[in-house]
Amino acid sequence: MVGLTTAYRLAKAGKKVAVLESRVIGGGQSGRDTGELTTYNTHTYKRLESLYGPEKTTRIAASQKAALEFVEDVVKTKRINCGFSRQDAFLFFDSPSVGPEFKALLNAGLHSTKEGDFSGTAKEGGIKHCLQLQDAGAINPVAYLNGLAKAVTDMGGTIYESTRVRKPDRSVLETEAGNKVTARDAVLVATAQPITKDLADSVAHTVAIHSKTFPKRRYAITLSVPKGSVRKGIYFDTASPHHTVRLIEGGDGRKDLLLVSGEEHDQGIKPEEYADYFGRLESWAKSRWDFAGPRKQQWSWEIFQCSEKLGLYGKNTVGNTDYYIGAGDSGHITVGGTIGGMVIADAILEQPNEFADLYDPWRKLRGPPLLPSFSPTYFKNTISSVLTLVTPQVKSPDISDIPADSGVIVQRSPNKGYKEAVYKDPKGKIESFSALCPHLGCQLQWNPVEKEWDCPCHGSCFDKKGKQLAGPATTDMRPPKFVTE
Repeated sequence: MVGLTTAYRLAKAGKKVAVLESRVIGGGQSGRDTGELTTYNTHTYKRLESLYGPEKTTRIAASQKAALEFVEDVVKTKRINCGFSRQDAFLFFDSPSVGPEFKALLNAGLHSTKEGDFSGTAKEGGIKHCLQLQDAGAINPVAYLNGLAKAVTDMGGTIYESTRVRKPDRSVLETEAGNKVTARDAVLVATAQPITKDLADSVAHTVAIHSKTFPKRRYAITLSVPKGSVRKGIYFDTASPHHTVRLIEGGDGRKDLLLVSGEEHDQGIKPEEYADYFGRLESWAKSRWDFAGPRKQQWSWEIFQCSEKLGLYGKNTVGNTDYYIGAGDSGHITVGGTIGGMVIADAILEQPNEFADLYDPWRKLRGPPLLPSFSPTYFKNTISSVLTLVTPQVKSPDISDIPADSGVIVQRSPNKGYKEAVYKDPKGKIESFSALCPHLGCQLQWNPVEKEWDCPCHGSCFDKKGKQLAGPATTDMRPPKFVTE
C-alpha cells in the first residue's frame, strides 16, 4: 500500500517510477487486510490524547481522514472497481459509558461523531451503546492495489513483479537475480520492516528501527448472512483482543457476507500455544448475529505494532543508508499505508506535508527526549527467542512421529547445539532447514494455522518449504548446519 501510493503520487507529478514487487501486486500483507478506511484508531482517542495531547491527536485524526479522501478520489478518478463505499463506523462498548471516548473524538476534530441510535436488535448485533463515526469507508484491498498499479503504468511507470530485492542502498537496488536498478532521485523500501544489505546494516536497523516495533498475527473469517439482515457499517469493539466487523453486500440476489477480524497475538509463538482463532471469531460473531450461516473463508496476516501506535514513514538514515522506508503499520495497513505513501511522496517531491513529523521514523512523540521509543514487547519476544534457541531440547521429537503436512523444531545432535526446522509433506517426505532465521538468527517457529515458519523477533515469514514470504529477511531459509541420517 505504501509503495504503490507513493508510486502513484510520483508518477502523477511526472516522475519516472519503477516498482519492484517480490511476488505479485496484492500478494503481500496489504492484500490480506480487510480494507476498512476509518478515522477511528484502534487504540482509542482517549488513550491517544492521554499519550500525546490534544494537538497531535487532532492531527492524527486529520491524517486518517485525508487518507480516506485520497483513496476515494483515486477510485473515482481512475474508475477502480474495488467495491469502495462510504459508510458509517460504529464503536461499541460493553457498558453504557461512552462519554470519555465521545469527548476525545470531538476534541480530535471528529465533529460528525454522535451517539449511535442502536436499539439492540439482531440486525445490529444486539448492540445498544455505541458511537457513530460518519467518516468511514471500505474497499477490496487487492482490487484497489491492482487498480492503483494500472494507474501507475498508465502514467508511464513500470512495475516488475517476481523481482525480489536483496540489497537496498540510497541509489542502487540489487535483485536476487543479480541485476542492479539505479534511482536518480530516491529509493523507497516499503517492506513492512526494512530489508538490509549486510549483517552490520541489519544490526544497525535492529537498534534504530526494528526495536520500535513487534510483529503480530491477525485473523479474519467471512460468514454467510441473509441479504439485508445486518445493518451496513463497520463495527469496532473495545475488547482485548478487539474485533472488527463489516458487511460485504452480495449482488444479484446473493447472500451478504459478514467479514469478521481480530484475535491478534504476538507472532512466532510456539505451535502448542496456538488456539482455534477462526473458531473464536465465529463464536463471537454468532453470539451477536445468531442467524449467521456457515464460515466461507478464513485467513490471517501479519501486522507490525509500533510502540507509539503510529506507522514509521519517512527518511531512513541508519548507518550509511539514505533511503525512505514504510514500516510499522500498527495494524492500520490500508489507512496507514496510504498516509505513508502521501508523506513519502511529498518528501521526495520536496513538498511540505503537515503530518510528516507524526510518522517520521525518528520521531519522539512522548517521554524523555534522549530515550528512543523502544518497544518492550520487542525485547521480551527477542529475549524469549534467544533463550529458546540456546536451551537444549530435553527430548527431541521423533521425525517419524511428525504428522503429515506439519513442521517441528528438532535437535538431533544436542552436543552440537544445532537445531533444525523439519517439515513433513503430505506424502511423508522430509525437508530440513536451519531453525535460525536468515535475517539475524532468531529461532523460527512453526505456524500450524498458515503452515509456515515465522520469526518472533523481526517478523520474517517463510513457507513450509523455506521460501521467504514476508519480513526483513532477503533470502530463503538455509540448509541445516548438522544433519544425522
